[in-house]
Amino acid sequence: MIMDSNEPKDNVLFGENIDKSLYEDSMIETVKKMKSQNKSVYDLKSAEKEMEPKPDKYIFITIYSMHASIVIVDKELFDTLFFEPTWGQMIEGAQLSLNENSEAIRRLATTTPLQQYHITLDDDGRYILARNMYYIPWLMKSRSFYVGETAMAYLYLQMLSLQVLPRKYRLLLDDCLEFAKRFAHEVARRENGVRETEIQVLFRTLKVSEHYSMGTVEQKSRNNQLSGLTAALSYFTSFKLERFVAIIMTIVLAALAVYMYCTSSETH
Repeated sequence: MIMDSNEPKDNVLFGENIDKSLYEDSMIETVKKMKSQNKSVYDLKSAEKEMEPKPDKYIFITIYSMHASIVIVDKELFDTLFFEPTWGQMIEGAQLSLNENSEAIRRLATTTPLQQYHITLDDDGRYILARNMYYIPWLMKSRSFYVGETAMAYLYLQMLSLQVLPRKYRLLLDDCLEFAKRFAHEVARRENGVRETEIQVLFRTLKVSEHYSMGTVEQKSRNNQLSGLTAALSYFTSFKLERFVAIIMTIVLAALAVYMYCTSSETH
């Protein structure tokens, strides 16, 4: 459901923009009450009680086809198939390769699911918070940023996704990333002891991802025309071939327009 950014905050009904087939009403109500008390899932005694003795899951901000989401991967699975990531590391899926090309490893990669939490559009074109299941081959087609490990049970990770859900949606491109950043911020700060400055540095590096640059331009230009221009220049100066061609074409078209204008002025 697309919310009007000018709508009074009290008129926004929490829970209207959530896929009810994936999130139970009782869970939604619990998180609604928790949010009204300015509490986090990490403040719940039940969440702390049901945590694993050690972190057993990795959390990534993953970008696939210009869409950002939170992806949760079993820690042992990722370490077995690939390597142990370091906080803030960017992982280019296309460059990943399995540690072993054995049948057992391939079976692990294609039978152990990953969980994805994200803001997306449903079949009716409405914004919703959704949860999906994928497998490692999908992750290997994406660009991911490692944002920490967690010992929290999946039930409470679902609640965390509800907790960080933006109150109002504007544009899919920037809101899906904002949701992922809020989720990552909680995990990094509350479970991984990452300093706020380090978190913000990582968030700034997200804009260099070519899959997400246009979303950054769109968000910044909506809030500030000058900063939007700066973001656009940042995007085009990252000197990839297609961007170089785009710059050349822009210059040629601009020169042609000036030439036609001058020619027209001379004839008059």
